[in-house]
Amino acid sequence: MFNSEEYYRLYNSAALKEYEQQKAKVAEWADVKVGKGNRDLLLRFVKKQAEFLQHVMRWEDELTEEYIRSASLEQLAKEQDVFFREEEGEEYTRSILCPAVAVKQYGGELGPVISYIAYQMRENLIYAPRHMRFAMSWNQRLFLDIAELLVNHAPLITLKECIESHALSQARDRAGLMLHERFIPDGCQGEDRIAYGDLQDPGFLYTLGRRVTKEDQELFLFMNSLPEESIEKMASSFVEGFRKGFFVDAKDIVIKKTVGIYHRLGMERMTRKVMELFASEIHYRPFISRVKMTQKNQQCQDDHRFDMALIFNAEFGEKMNDALEEEVEQNASMLRLYGGPAVIDSFGEAPFIPKKGKGSITFSEEQMPAYTEYMNRRSELLYRYTPQRETSYTMVAYPVPQIGKDFVPLFEEMIQINTLDNEKYLQVQQHIIDALDQGVKVEIQGARGNETKLEIALAPIEDPKHQTNFYNCVADVNIPLGEIFTSPQLEGTNGVLHVESFYADGLSFKNLKLTFTDGYVTDYSCENFPTEEENRAFVRENLLFPHETLPMGEFAIGTNTLAYKMARQYDIVEQLPILIVEKMGPHFAVGDTCYVGTEELPVYNPQNGKEICARENEKTALRHADRENAYTHVHKDITLPYHGIGVIRVITSSGQMIEIIRNGRFVLRGTELLNEALRALEEQEEKQNETV
Repeated sequence: MFNSEEYYRLYNSAALKEYEQQKAKVAEWADVKVGKGNRDLLLRFVKKQAEFLQHVMRWEDELTEEYIRSASLEQLAKEQDVFFREEEGEEYTRSILCPAVAVKQYGGELGPVISYIAYQMRENLIYAPRHMRFAMSWNQRLFLDIAELLVNHAPLITLKECIESHALSQARDRAGLMLHERFIPDGCQGEDRIAYGDLQDPGFLYTLGRRVTKEDQELFLFMNSLPEESIEKMASSFVEGFRKGFFVDAKDIVIKKTVGIYHRLGMERMTRKVMELFASEIHYRPFISRVKMTQKNQQCQDDHRFDMALIFNAEFGEKMNDALEEEVEQNASMLRLYGGPAVIDSFGEAPFIPKKGKGSITFSEEQMPAYTEYMNRRSELLYRYTPQRETSYTMVAYPVPQIGKDFVPLFEEMIQINTLDNEKYLQVQQHIIDALDQGVKVEIQGARGNETKLEIALAPIEDPKHQTNFYNCVADVNIPLGEIFTSPQLEGTNGVLHVESFYADGLSFKNLKLTFTDGYVTDYSCENFPTEEENRAFVRENLLFPHETLPMGEFAIGTNTLAYKMARQYDIVEQLPILIVEKMGPHFAVGDTCYVGTEELPVYNPQNGKEICARENEKTALRHADRENAYTHVHKDITLPYHGIGVIRVITSSGQMIEIIRNGRFVLRGTELLNEALRALEEQEEKQNETV
């Protein structure tokens, strides 16, 4: 069984002397006497952070394998709650972790710095359960230097210089750690425990070194109650989707050897089976790349999401990327073996609308261009040896207990939706593609209060016998099926996209409106907050960031009316991930196309063998002369649900109109199957209304 303490022994030994010295100095700060006057506020802060770090070090020392096995669930849960309650519960509104609280106590200039430091120290809660003392020492080193400066009332610029100096000195170590966790199998994320541990043990989750909530425990127990055939069905369709991703795009599956699994805490039974199938069926070495857990307070994370802006400038960004490049080159041989991510996602947590308070650090207008350049180079570096033209991926999502009383029937229904018949939907979707391929543009108009009015310009098809604009997509990399999608031409793509409710990346947008002019977002709004300024800032920071505008990279029509029926029946549309929502109506992605980085790789429609000719737009065509400005490294899908559609029709070069959808129903011949779920939903809703 993997032993994290043994695994990190070499790293910890190198840092042992410094770690012990830090422990002694932190203890001195924790024992310092603090008065009651305002003049002691900074000393009080230093003392509290020292006590926290001291507590974490003790926890790391006590958290042995033997202890975890012998301790009760109640004891393990209580210990974690002590550490996390300040950022998860009511205490957050009174905690220095909250920037607004820090500003109130320390002022508008020093407050954000104080909150930044407190939040950074909590990173040790990630490292301690995995006995990563060498990584804990990074933050302890920063604390000890900052503590001296704070109690001596050093000027703000000196504090920032200290933080920047530490960030740069640790840049390469942190970059190396990130690469090993995300792209290189080494056991440090828990795959060995999941593969061989006792999944019937209620305390198993605590052996993974993660924050465990009662919701994660509930999911773990539910997964243990499922019959083996359900687990097999879920895992098989998931792994097969990854395999198909290579074959449908004519990529060589043999040259890669590893797959990074994004694991959902509590779903260990599925992940174990997935790892078994990757090893036996595809002969890849699976490893845990990331772990998703229940988020108890997203506000804390949101308040600190742009903390880097405290010290960011162009030179800093360049040095950070230089460090990353050195590590990428150092690990090139292992990175070349990476076959892509396999993502097990979840849904069911309440939609989150952040509250903007004073003190949250944000990027200034002056910082944005340099930050955009930093992010672009970073993305290029990460994919230098893991290019999309050589890798695959797959994604699937299942509900979690937080979704409410319908959790069990929803989970069972999602198993069915995630394993629908591909061949049946390929034939239906081909009818839609055949109609669309006759057109030069597509018109979309909203209904029932929806104000969408868009024209989508389609790429010209020079050889209709052998070429097509739309990819016929079923359950390969994106599960569940089904959609057809294309890369629209930017010039001639104009109008307004309006969605009453849009949920992405854990955030909820109300009455989102985007105006497109020749394919680019030129205006935007939503109704999350009282003022226009707040709403525009919310869209800019959470949809466009780090760009001022984005192109329309994808136009698609989702065909999974069964998923739509489920979402409406259980009233969970806002809780579904975009992975499912994008299949529940036409959707429009702002950012890159679906073929980013693979434009030169021929892609063929799986139904009729025609080559997809719409693999680029005017922006991605810049890659030949100006690659850094050809891609945005953003792709966010926005779906217009069926009930908001007045009409979707294709316009031919002669002016003929061919309708695909009218008043929320598919009207094109050959698409009758898609209306069955819509009619069943309508009948259910009529019966409910009669009962009321």
